Amino acid sequence: MDTYVAIHGKNISHNPLSSSQAMSIDKLFPALLECFGIILCGYIAGRTDIITSCQAKGLGNFVSKFALLALLFKNMVVLDFNNVIWSFLWSFLIAKVSVFVQVCVLTLAVASPESRYSKAGLYSIFATQSNDFALGYPIVDALYRNTHPEYLQYIYLVAPVSLMLLNPIGFAFCEVQKWKDHPERQQGKLQIIRVLLLQVLKNPIVFMVVVGIVSHFVLGQRIPAVMEEFVDGLANSFGGAALFYLGLSMVGQRVHMSCLVK
Repeated sequence: MDTYVAIHGKNISHNPLSSSQAMSIDKLFPALLECFGIILCGYIAGRTDIITSCQAKGLGNFVSKFALLALLFKNMVVLDFNNVIWSFLWSFLIAKVSVFVQVCVLTLAVASPESRYSKAGLYSIFATQSNDFALGYPIVDALYRNTHPEYLQYIYLVAPVSLMLLNPIGFAFCEVQKWKDHPERQQGKLQIIRVLLLQVLKNPIVFMVVVGIVSHFVLGQRIPAVMEEFVDGLANSFGGAALFYLGLSMVGQRVHMSCLVK
């Protein structure tokens, strides 16, 4: 028999022996095989030149500029904000900010003065950056699409946090490093803030989240029937295409921090 646990004023059904929870655990290996198997296929396709770098770039543009944006728009429109446990969402934000601040402070304390600020900004971004959509979404979807589909909504709410809040702070540290390296080309503080804000607003993910939230209230939490099949078609193509492209993008990638901070 199901019991109910009160979590922040909400009665959540809970049964430790329920078959639905057991099924979620049983699906862990198939979900991992699904995700990492597709990634491996993409890597093999890129390594053996079945798909060239030019073709991979086209697939990447489709994933990031069409499929992902359609997925964001669809889920922000139909998202039920009443079922969101906001304290749970705030915990993600606090955790990310805490990691960001700790990495930033430690880097400023131990890094050499020549590249202290740029390293602090970049390391802090790297420490809090996560592949929520290309990797996190397919795994959560494969595990919980039938048992707890509401878990997916937190990905759409958590992912833009880094893009809108943390990444601009990291880039601001990089701008400070530019001031230190080239004092003759200093820009006004308001000019730098304006550039950073424009970078945030021009980000397709941030833009589509804003459009989706506005449409959520304008459309009454429902995608119009004339657009529904079109949006669904693009959104449903995201999972496999994103994982395949993730494998493609791993071919021949070598990143040296000395190049990033110069």
